[in-house]
Amino acid sequence: MSQAYIITIASEKGGVGKTTLATNLAIYLKGLAEDLPVTLFSFDNHFTVDQMFRLSKTVTDQHVGQLFTGSDPVDLLSDGQYGVNYIPSSRNLLEHQQQVTNVKQLAKTISRSSLQGVVIIDTSPTLDLYTHAALYAADRVIVPIKDAPSLENCRNLADFLIQHKRSKTVLRLLPCLIDTRIRFDGPFRNSYQLLKAYAINRGYRCFEGFIAKSPKVESLSTNPSGKIYPVITHGRHTEVHLQLTHLTRQVYLDYLAHGPSRLTEVANELFNQKKDSLQKYNLRVKNLQPNCLCCDLPVPETGIWPGAYFLENETGQFSGFIEENCLLELLLANFYPGLNSKEHQDLLQEILAGTVDRPFYLLQKTAINHEQFKIALFHLDQRGRKISGRSIKVKEPGRFQKKGQPNLLQLFNNAANGQTDQFQQLLIRQSNKQPLELLKYHNYLEWQTIFNRIQIDLTLEEDGDSTSASVGVHQL
Repeated sequence: MSQAYIITIASEKGGVGKTTLATNLAIYLKGLAEDLPVTLFSFDNHFTVDQMFRLSKTVTDQHVGQLFTGSDPVDLLSDGQYGVNYIPSSRNLLEHQQQVTNVKQLAKTISRSSLQGVVIIDTSPTLDLYTHAALYAADRVIVPIKDAPSLENCRNLADFLIQHKRSKTVLRLLPCLIDTRIRFDGPFRNSYQLLKAYAINRGYRCFEGFIAKSPKVESLSTNPSGKIYPVITHGRHTEVHLQLTHLTRQVYLDYLAHGPSRLTEVANELFNQKKDSLQKYNLRVKNLQPNCLCCDLPVPETGIWPGAYFLENETGQFSGFIEENCLLELLLANFYPGLNSKEHQDLLQEILAGTVDRPFYLLQKTAINHEQFKIALFHLDQRGRKISGRSIKVKEPGRFQKKGQPNLLQLFNNAANGQTDQFQQLLIRQSNKQPLELLKYHNYLEWQTIFNRIQIDLTLEEDGDSTSASVGVHQL
């Protein structure tokens, strides 16, 4: 299945004819290649697209903001006039902006869909998150310019592309709203020649030709009937009609020559990421200890394991799960010895439930001398910041056993895997999910983010002692 070819119309300057260009280009493309699927939508807060293409007065609940909520673009399409499909606009895009989690989101969504042909995206005159997403997804970015300021603003568009490892040649500048009555003396006879020369001098590429300023064309969107008409039906005798026809041929030839390469790149990147993610997940599962780190209870590969806690050292070379009662016995025996059963239950509530949502715990070992160690237990919030702590001193790494008093040093030794003075961390989260879910990409990425933050904090707190070791605990 072929991908869609994305054309983004963008400019940081308003009033340069972006929407007029986007809507008319869609219609002219459909007229040039009748079998070519053409789709249009706008991230600007107006309803020009809807007013021009809507076939009925019925208003749907679907809108462009839902492109960032997991909806398939095909499911959002409405059949429009002139054979152009469109996705309805939204007045509340600012409210939906929090759903735009990253600049790649739109490209990924469209690459996974069955949307084909040419997709034209109209953007707002600001480099907001929606515009960034449209720029990232584009095979071609058409930038209408009408004066020197709009030309200078192209620098921000080019910088964005370069920042995301894309070529500046993705941009194609198009002089628009050119007043052909204005003439200059010298080598540049009119505004078009002057703007094109400026653009080429700054390293940009331009379309051949321009779009002239036309009172007739302006009246197609401002008239007593309140309707919006396309140039192809109501402005055929204007200079703009010929100019749009010439532009459309260039765009269509560009499409035929290069094809939908951008979304193919994104799709390949997604495939490789998924493949890499699966390999890393399988490696994490392979390195996982098969049983509870305190007892012989096996880690279930499927189903739920209430009260399970995940532990890992900072290198990721040692990881495993520990059953809730085993962890409680370990912590109580070492940090709170001599408690009665009532205190035992109260402490269980305090330690494992915590005072914040999804708390973390950190066990840190520091060598005092060759025979003595300090082990600290820290309660952390969900961002990895310390809330409270408690520490003990121990002398020798006794046997880590099920019966009797468990010894924390043996747990550190197991995590060190024979290498002395290695950092270890245990991450545990109490939930009804399958234990191995924590090792999957997004969950584990969150885990690593917190762990890295903890390590940075520890580094800042160290007094030059290179023999400290730590184990983190995160409630599942």
